[in-house]
Amino acid sequence: MRALALVLAAGQGVRLGREVPKGFVRLRGRTLLEWSVAALARTPEVEALQCVVPAGSQIEPPVLFRGALWLPPVVGGARRQDSVLRGLEAGSAARPDLGWVLVHDAARCLVEPCDVSAVLAAAQDTGAALPVLAASDTVKLVDSGRVERTLERARIGFAQTPQAFRVEVLREALEKAERDCFEGTDCASLVERLGVEVRVSAGRAGNFKVTHPEDLARAEAVLAAREEG
Repeated sequence: MRALALVLAAGQGVRLGREVPKGFVRLRGRTLLEWSVAALARTPEVEALQCVVPAGSQIEPPVLFRGALWLPPVVGGARRQDSVLRGLEAGSAARPDLGWVLVHDAARCLVEPCDVSAVLAAAQDTGAALPVLAASDTVKLVDSGRVERTLERARIGFAQTPQAFRVEVLREALEKAERDCFEGTDCASLVERLGVEVRVSAGRAGNFKVTHPEDLARAEAVLAAREEG
Protein backbone atom coordinates (compact mmCIF):
# COMPACT_ATOMS: atom_id res chain seq x y z
CA MET A 1 0.00 0.00 0.00
CA ARG A 2 1.85 3.07 -1.28
CA ALA A 3 0.48 6.25 0.23
CA LEU A 4 0.53 10.02 0.00
CA ALA A 5 0.36 11.64 3.45
CA LEU A 6 -1.45 14.96 3.82
CA VAL A 7 -0.46 16.81 6.98
CA LEU A 8 -2.92 19.55 7.91
CA ALA A 9 -1.37 22.55 9.67
CA ALA A 10 -3.41 25.44 8.25
CA GLY A 11 -5.49 26.12 11.37
CA GLN A 12 -4.76 29.03 13.69
CA GLY A 13 -5.37 27.13 16.93
CA VAL A 14 -7.03 30.01 18.78
CA ARG A 15 -7.79 27.86 21.85
CA LEU A 16 -4.08 27.20 22.31
CA GLY A 17 -3.47 30.91 22.89
CA ARG A 18 -0.17 31.23 21.02
CA GLU A 19 0.98 33.95 18.64
CA VAL A 20 1.83 31.49 15.88
CA PRO A 21 -0.47 28.99 14.14
CA LYS A 22 -0.82 25.80 16.13
CA GLY A 23 1.19 23.61 13.78
CA PHE A 24 4.19 25.91 14.25
CA VAL A 25 4.24 25.87 18.05
CA ARG A 26 7.49 24.30 19.24
CA LEU A 27 8.00 21.39 21.60
CA ARG A 28 11.52 20.29 22.50
CA GLY A 29 13.05 22.05 19.51
CA ARG A 30 10.58 20.98 16.82
CA THR A 31 7.21 22.29 15.72
CA LEU A 32 4.10 20.14 16.10
CA LEU A 33 4.13 19.86 12.31
CA GLU A 34 7.70 18.55 12.29
CA TRP A 35 6.96 15.95 14.98
CA SER A 36 4.01 14.65 12.93
CA VAL A 37 5.94 14.67 9.67
CA ALA A 38 8.84 12.81 11.26
CA ALA A 39 6.58 9.92 12.29
CA LEU A 40 4.87 9.73 8.91
CA ALA A 41 8.22 9.80 7.15
CA ARG A 42 9.35 6.75 9.12
CA THR A 43 6.31 4.74 7.99
CA PRO A 44 7.25 2.27 5.21
CA GLU A 45 4.02 2.79 3.24
CA VAL A 46 4.38 6.58 3.01
CA GLU A 47 6.11 7.65 -0.19
CA ALA A 48 5.21 11.36 -0.34
CA LEU A 49 4.42 14.08 2.17
CA GLN A 50 2.15 17.01 1.34
CA CYS A 51 1.84 19.67 4.04
CA VAL A 52 -1.03 22.17 4.08
CA VAL A 53 -0.09 25.40 5.84
CA PRO A 54 -1.38 28.94 6.49
CA ALA A 55 -0.76 31.67 3.94
CA GLY A 56 2.69 33.23 4.30
CA SER A 57 4.28 30.22 5.99
CA GLN A 58 7.85 29.43 5.03
CA ILE A 59 8.96 25.91 5.81
CA GLU A 60 11.79 23.78 4.53
CA PRO A 61 11.97 19.99 4.47
CA PRO A 62 13.36 18.82 7.81
CA VAL A 63 16.58 16.83 7.66
CA LEU A 64 14.96 14.00 9.59
CA PHE A 65 12.88 12.59 6.73
CA ARG A 66 14.77 9.36 6.03
CA GLY A 67 13.76 9.01 2.40
CA ALA A 68 10.13 10.09 2.24
CA LEU A 69 9.50 12.51 -0.62
CA TRP A 70 8.82 16.11 0.44
CA LEU A 71 6.35 17.93 -1.83
CA PRO A 72 6.09 21.75 -1.87
CA PRO A 73 3.56 22.84 0.79
CA VAL A 74 0.24 24.34 -0.26
CA VAL A 75 -1.89 26.99 1.44
CA GLY A 76 -5.01 25.77 3.21
CA GLY A 77 -8.58 26.88 2.66
CA ALA A 78 -11.31 28.40 4.82
CA ARG A 79 -12.55 25.03 6.10
CA ARG A 80 -10.80 21.82 7.02
CA GLN A 81 -12.20 20.00 3.99
CA ASP A 82 -11.08 22.84 1.71
CA SER A 83 -7.55 22.33 3.02
CA VAL A 84 -7.83 18.58 2.44
CA LEU A 85 -8.97 19.13 -1.14
CA ARG A 86 -6.10 21.52 -1.89
CA GLY A 87 -3.60 19.09 -0.43
CA LEU A 88 -5.09 16.14 -2.29
CA GLU A 89 -5.08 17.98 -5.62
CA ALA A 90 -1.47 19.09 -5.24
CA GLY A 91 -0.21 15.76 -3.91
CA SER A 92 -2.02 13.67 -6.50
CA ALA A 93 -0.79 15.90 -9.31
CA ALA A 94 2.79 15.39 -8.13
CA ARG A 95 2.41 11.66 -7.40
CA PRO A 96 -0.47 10.24 -9.50
CA ASP A 97 1.01 6.77 -8.99
CA LEU A 98 -0.01 6.66 -5.32
CA GLY A 99 -3.42 5.07 -4.81
CA TRP A 100 -3.81 5.71 -1.08
CA VAL A 101 -3.97 8.92 0.92
CA LEU A 102 -3.56 9.53 4.64
CA VAL A 103 -5.03 12.65 6.22
CA HIS A 104 -3.37 13.66 9.48
CA ASP A 105 -3.78 16.63 11.80
CA ALA A 106 -0.37 18.10 12.63
CA ALA A 107 -1.66 18.79 16.13
CA ARG A 108 -1.57 15.04 16.82
CA CYS A 109 2.17 15.34 17.17
CA LEU A 110 2.63 12.09 19.13
CA VAL A 111 1.47 9.84 16.29
CA GLU A 112 3.71 6.82 15.70
CA PRO A 113 4.46 4.82 12.53
CA CYS A 114 2.56 1.84 13.93
CA ASP A 115 -0.63 3.99 14.01
CA VAL A 116 -0.15 4.80 10.33
CA SER A 117 0.50 1.24 9.17
CA ALA A 118 -2.44 -0.08 11.21
CA VAL A 119 -5.00 2.29 9.72
CA LEU A 120 -3.80 1.58 6.17
CA ALA A 121 -4.16 -2.15 6.80
CA ALA A 122 -7.69 -1.60 8.16
CA ALA A 123 -8.66 0.38 5.03
CA GLN A 124 -7.47 -2.22 2.56
CA ASP A 125 -10.77 -4.09 2.05
CA THR A 126 -13.23 -1.18 1.78
CA GLY A 127 -11.04 1.79 0.90
CA ALA A 128 -11.58 3.74 4.12
CA ALA A 129 -10.55 3.54 7.78
CA LEU A 130 -9.72 5.63 10.81
CA PRO A 131 -8.24 5.04 14.26
CA VAL A 132 -10.91 5.03 16.98
CA LEU A 133 -10.23 5.27 20.70
CA ALA A 134 -12.82 3.38 22.74
CA ALA A 135 -14.74 5.49 25.27
CA SER A 136 -13.77 4.82 28.87
CA ASP A 137 -16.28 7.19 30.49
CA THR A 138 -20.07 7.06 30.55
CA VAL A 139 -21.34 9.21 27.67
CA LYS A 140 -24.43 11.41 27.93
CA LEU A 141 -26.41 12.98 25.09
CA VAL A 142 -27.06 16.53 26.28
CA ASP A 143 -29.48 19.10 24.87
CA SER A 144 -30.05 22.63 26.22
CA GLY A 145 -28.37 21.93 29.51
CA ARG A 146 -30.18 18.68 30.29
CA VAL A 147 -29.40 15.02 29.79
CA GLU A 148 -31.49 13.54 27.02
CA ARG A 149 -30.22 9.99 27.45
CA THR A 150 -27.21 7.84 28.23
CA LEU A 151 -25.47 6.34 25.22
CA GLU A 152 -24.22 2.77 25.03
CA ARG A 153 -20.57 3.20 25.91
CA ALA A 154 -19.45 0.00 24.18
CA ARG A 155 -20.48 1.52 20.84
CA ILE A 156 -18.88 4.95 21.35
CA GLY A 157 -15.45 5.78 19.97
CA PHE A 158 -13.39 8.94 19.56
CA ALA A 159 -12.05 9.61 16.06
CA GLN A 160 -8.33 10.17 15.58
CA THR A 161 -5.97 10.67 12.67
CA PRO A 162 -4.34 9.67 10.39
CA GLN A 163 -7.37 8.53 8.43
CA ALA A 164 -6.74 6.38 5.35
CA PHE A 165 -8.62 6.29 2.04
CA ARG A 166 -8.28 5.23 -1.53
CA VAL A 167 -7.59 8.46 -3.39
CA GLU A 168 -10.68 8.16 -5.58
CA VAL A 169 -12.92 7.54 -2.55
CA LEU A 170 -11.76 10.66 -0.73
CA ARG A 171 -11.97 12.77 -3.87
CA GLU A 172 -15.56 11.65 -4.50
CA ALA A 173 -16.49 12.34 -0.87
CA LEU A 174 -15.06 15.85 -1.04
CA GLU A 175 -16.89 16.59 -4.28
CA LYS A 176 -20.21 15.33 -2.91
CA ALA A 177 -19.82 17.38 0.26
CA GLU A 178 -19.23 20.49 -1.85
CA ARG A 179 -22.32 19.81 -4.00
CA ASP A 180 -24.46 19.19 -0.93
CA CYS A 181 -23.08 22.15 1.08
CA PHE A 182 -22.15 19.67 3.81
CA GLU A 183 -19.36 20.42 6.26
CA GLY A 184 -17.83 17.56 8.22
CA THR A 185 -15.51 17.63 11.19
CA ASP A 186 -13.31 14.88 9.75
CA CYS A 187 -12.80 13.15 6.41
CA ALA A 188 -14.43 9.92 7.56
CA SER A 189 -17.73 11.74 8.05
CA LEU A 190 -17.60 12.82 4.40
CA VAL A 191 -16.83 9.30 3.18
CA GLU A 192 -19.64 7.82 5.30
CA ARG A 193 -22.11 9.86 3.22
CA LEU A 194 -21.08 7.88 0.13
CA GLY A 195 -22.27 4.66 1.74
CA VAL A 196 -18.70 3.37 1.88
CA GLU A 197 -17.98 1.11 4.85
CA VAL A 198 -15.43 2.87 7.03
CA ARG A 199 -13.35 0.38 9.02
CA VAL A 200 -11.52 1.14 12.25
CA SER A 201 -8.10 0.47 13.70
CA ALA A 202 -7.29 0.69 17.39
CA GLY A 203 -6.71 4.25 18.52
CA ARG A 204 -4.20 5.17 21.22
CA ALA A 205 -4.71 7.48 24.16
CA GLY A 206 -1.21 8.79 23.46
CA ASN A 207 -2.23 9.99 20.01
CA PHE A 208 -4.16 12.94 21.41
CA LYS A 209 -4.71 16.28 19.73
CA VAL A 210 -2.96 19.35 21.13
CA THR A 211 -5.82 21.82 21.55
CA HIS A 212 -5.45 23.58 24.93
CA PRO A 213 -2.36 24.87 26.78
CA GLU A 214 -2.44 21.92 29.18
CA ASP A 215 -2.15 19.58 26.18
CA LEU A 216 1.24 21.13 25.38
CA ALA A 217 2.53 20.31 28.83
CA ARG A 218 1.22 16.77 28.50
CA ALA A 219 2.87 16.32 25.09
CA GLU A 220 6.11 17.79 26.43
CA ALA A 221 6.15 15.18 29.20
CA VAL A 222 5.55 12.33 26.74
CA LEU A 223 8.37 13.48 24.45
CA ALA A 224 10.72 13.88 27.40
CA ALA A 225 9.93 10.34 28.53
CA ARG A 226 10.61 9.03 25.01
CA GLU A 227 14.02 10.68 24.98
CA GLU A 228 14.89 9.29 28.39
CA GLY A 229 13.73 5.82 27.37
